[in-house]
Amino acid sequence: MRRRAGLVSVGGWAGLLIALIASGCTTVPSAAAQRVKVADPAEVANCKLVADVHGSSGWGNLAASTGMQNAKNEALEQASSAGATHILWTNVAGGYSPFATGKAYRCN
Repeated sequence: MRRRAGLVSVGGWAGLLIALIASGCTTVPSAAAQRVKVADPAEVANCKLVADVHGSSGWGNLAASTGMQNAKNEALEQASSAGATHILWTNVAGGYSPFATGKAYRCN
């Protein structure tokens, strides 16, 4: 069977559509949230704990990586609203219901 150039099969369109939908649904953190630095325990040892933060996302299963990023972005927004400069992730999980939890710190 001869294929014509430029045609994509139905399965190819479905895969492309899923990829476009998933990539287009990632949230973008605010400028303030982008300034919150991800830290390790040593970096925040002498900092003030300002909040416990958490984020979740309905994007799971096949779009788990998008869901995890959205959950992290939500937690980063909470951290920046609390006046944090750093965040220490305590738990980040994907799967069917992605979520992220962390401790937000203000460091001088």
